[in-house]
Amino acid sequence: MKNHFSLLRKCCSIMEDFDLLSFPPEILANIFSNIPWNQLINVKLTARKFNNVTEKYLKHMQKPKLRAIYFNDNFIYNDGIEKIKVGYVIIINSVNGIHYTSDGKEFFLLPSELDKLHNFLKKVDLTFLNLVHIKINIHTKVIRIFSGYFRNTNTIDFIFFVVRNSDKSLDNILPFFQKIQSVRFLDLCLPLPYQNVPRDFIIPVRNSLRMLFIHEGKDTAFVNPKMIKYIVENNPDLTIYNLNFDSLKTYRMVIEAIVNGVLSKNNSGCLHTTITISLYLFQFEGTSELLNYLYSEEFPYNVTNNYNGIENPLYTGKLRCPVCGEFDSIKIN
Repeated sequence: MKNHFSLLRKCCSIMEDFDLLSFPPEILANIFSNIPWNQLINVKLTARKFNNVTEKYLKHMQKPKLRAIYFNDNFIYNDGIEKIKVGYVIIINSVNGIHYTSDGKEFFLLPSELDKLHNFLKKVDLTFLNLVHIKINIHTKVIRIFSGYFRNTNTIDFIFFVVRNSDKSLDNILPFFQKIQSVRFLDLCLPLPYQNVPRDFIIPVRNSLRMLFIHEGKDTAFVNPKMIKYIVENNPDLTIYNLNFDSLKTYRMVIEAIVNGVLSKNNSGCLHTTITISLYLFQFEGTSELLNYLYSEEFPYNVTNNYNGIENPLYTGKLRCPVCGEFDSIKIN
């Protein structure tokens, strides 16, 4: 048996070196016809046993390590049928912490074929993911299936999440958000009107986040004060916020939560920082309500409004620390 596995390993190495499996079947037949029949039989028997063992004990086998994964259901294939596209990138080698990856690969599923997505996710290793890109319009069950296999144990650089046109998707979406624990750049685009997100719902990301983008759609109420406060207080390197909401009331609520979270971190030591908050206010005819808050005594920063001739921010301010004399500063665009 040892000789059989040695022969199988040698054959696999040759096939990999020369990419034999990319050859047409008739050429492969000519190549294999030169292998003595007894050796060929041994390879076939060993390969069959090997396949049986790896299938039966799949959870113990090494799996392809994915570096990136993509989901998109807004895709019409060449035959005119709507399909779900799954894309991925595999780590082919790692040297001194540097991962070398394959070209992007992809496959397509009909909405009725989601069991195949289960089969795919069972056979890959998701713990080395560096990019998760989800753009789903209707088939949010894809997200729920993925979240069942997703374990955010390493720090991911980017998570992009866009979901649209779904009126019954929260049960599929929220479990994924609850799995997000360690990511540097989180971008959420959530046009989910009239959805009842629990008011105490949080995304449990900690000690990793640097940039947070949240774009809510019309009549969407996803974020809440507890969520923002948790994110701010548990991510000391988070300094960039990009926000798009449907109401000035939500803007004020989120800005208050950000500011309170940032300043409360100083209670355990001098952890002063500069934060930048970008707001999309083009859809509002007037912003006096928000401006009145920013320029009121209720807002904890002292206004500076130092324009540099290039930028014209909505508000800039500083707050001097009475302990160390350093400043917390804020810029709102």
